This record gives sequence, structure tokens and C-alpha cells, in this order.
Amino acid sequence: MDKMDEKGYTITPMAFLLLIPVIIFAVAFGDIVNEINQYSTITIGSDVTGGTVSSIYSAIKDGAGDSGRYAAYNASRKVIDDQVFLTDSKDYVKQIVTDQLNAHVIDACSKLSQETGRTIYINNVLIPTNTTNTTFDATFEKEDIEVTQVDPYGNGDPFGYYVVVKSGVPIKVVQEGQVYEGTLPEITGYAPIIGIEDPYIWIKTSFRKRDVIYDYPHYEKNYLGNVDYHFDDNITITEVQHLWDCLNGTDNPQNLSLLPQYFPDPAGLNFFERLEGKQISGENNESRMSTFIIGNPLSDVYQSKTISAIDHEYFAGVTGTRITINGTVTFNDPAGKPFYLSSAYKNYFSLLSNYDI
Repeated sequence: MDKMDEKGYTITPMAFLLLIPVIIFAVAFGDIVNEINQYSTITIGSDVTGGTVSSIYSAIKDGAGDSGRYAAYNASRKVIDDQVFLTDSKDYVKQIVTDQLNAHVIDACSKLSQETGRTIYINNVLIPTNTTNTTFDATFEKEDIEVTQVDPYGNGDPFGYYVVVKSGVPIKVVQEGQVYEGTLPEITGYAPIIGIEDPYIWIKTSFRKRDVIYDYPHYEKNYLGNVDYHFDDNITITEVQHLWDCLNGTDNPQNLSLLPQYFPDPAGLNFFERLEGKQISGENNESRMSTFIIGNPLSDVYQSKTISAIDHEYFAGVTGTRITINGTVTFNDPAGKPFYLSSAYKNYFSLLSNYDI
């Protein structure tokens, strides 16, 4: 029997059957669109969450390096201002690093949480979205941090150190209907110590001499491990170059003279040792450095003795001998005092006792 629509048109059974697939297709297409929209929302949410995790990693890495530099400066000032060496320099530095890293990470992740709408937990500590007038727990403990002047490949670095956040710290990022949980890998930030005042020189010279850590630029070490200090590349009637430049601190960023530069020296002291005023057992020799003492600041102590200008030898009272030019002209340091060096360091630097020009 034929059916009639509202306008009086007759719809035959056959025509009605032809309409059924069109209706089914329209319903199915609507479901597909809804699924696509839902999938897009999930995908976008996953991308934002993944980006949030990546941003947390970057915040910790950047914060580790910045906190390390801040800690190095403050540890140096602590020794200089108190005029007393630290008993455990690494522990002291780690505490400052931990406090600063916590402040940095909480601030960065709080802003990240506000921007993304994600709830963030680090080390099972909820990061507050508002840090103003808020009391919150620290994300990292001192035990989560290591400080070392040895890079991940086992190479020592005299002019900076690494702040290592140990692996395994739990992290969680939560959004509606989705949770990311995992643990952080080991994260390392680098803290340069260039430009920081050396407390070892200040205290050991009885508060008469200051020096700032700037690296001597002509030092070379090839792939075989052979070193060349280039201290006697050029000899004039009054100067041994680049030894004189190293003694003077020529071209340092502060543009100040009489600030002897620092150079790698396996028998010297690294940064943490300089905070304690002595070598620390087990430290990597490649992380150690030395500088020169010019002007003989302890002349009242040594009087007429000829003391080697290498910093740790000078403070130990090791005897040195002069360097002369043409057998008669004495090579003086930039402060105008005769320059003395021990036979051990003359051999180590491949320097002669006399240069004929």
C-alpha cells in the first residue's frame, strides 16, 4: 500500500526502502564526526601533557646549572667573608644548590601548571598553582643531588662543575581523564666557575692578595693527552711569553692586570678543594688547577728565601730558582718582583733556567 507524505506526495514501498540507507549513513557519519572530535581532543591533550613533561625536564636542567653557579659564588663568598675554610665543601654547595633548585623548579612548574591546566607532582609533592603566600614542601632533597667536576665521560673539568639530579625521581602530570606517571632520568646541569674569586688565595696570603678564576687561554692538550702550556713561545730581553701574560692576567674579562690566570695542573687544587684549603682524597686530577702568586705577598714571612710562584708551592714554602735572559737579565713578574719556580715545575712546563736571544 502506498504512503502519502504531508504535501500529498505518494511514497511507494520501493522508494521508502531506498531512503533507509541514506538515513543510516547520516547517523553513522554523525557518529564518525563525534569520534574524530573526541580523538582530536585526546590527541591534543596528550600533546600538551607530553609537552608539559618535556618542559619540566628543561626547567630542572636549566635550574641545575643556574643553581650551581649561584652556589659556587655564595660558597666562595662564605669562605672569604668568614675568613675560614669549609670543612665539607661539597655538602655545603649541595645544600645551596638544593634550596635554589627547589625555588626555581617550583616557580617554573607553577607557571606551567597555570598555562596548561595540568596538575603537576614532582617527587610526590604537589606543585601549587599559586606560590604567593603559600607554604609548600621541597621537591628535591639534598640526597637527590650530586656535585662533581667530572663529566659523564669521566673527564675532569677545572673550570666548572656538574650538578646532577639523580635518576628515579617520580613525576606525575594529571589532566581530566588522563594521567602521566613516570620517573625522571638523570639530569645534569653545568655550572661554570669562571669569574669567581678564589678564597684559597685570599686566606693563604693572610688576606693580602686577591685573585679571580680566569683560565689561561694558551694551554693545549692533544688527543694523545700531551700538554703544551706555550709559556716560552716568544722571548724578549725582558719577557718570557706567554708566561708573562699568564702572570699578568692579560685580556681577562675584567680588563684588570695583576690577576694571574689559572691553568690545568694535576698537582693543584680544584674548586671544592680551594674552598677547603687542601686537596681532597679521591678527586680527579684532571679537575685540578693552579695559578701563580706574584708580588711576594708573604715577604715578611719568607724574608730572603726564594719561593716558587706556583700557588700551592708558594704557600708550602717550596724553594724556586730564577729564570734569566742572556745569563744576566732576571725575569721579573708583572709586580716587579723576581720570578722563582721550582725545578719540578720548570721541567713540567719545559721551561729553561736561561734563554739566550
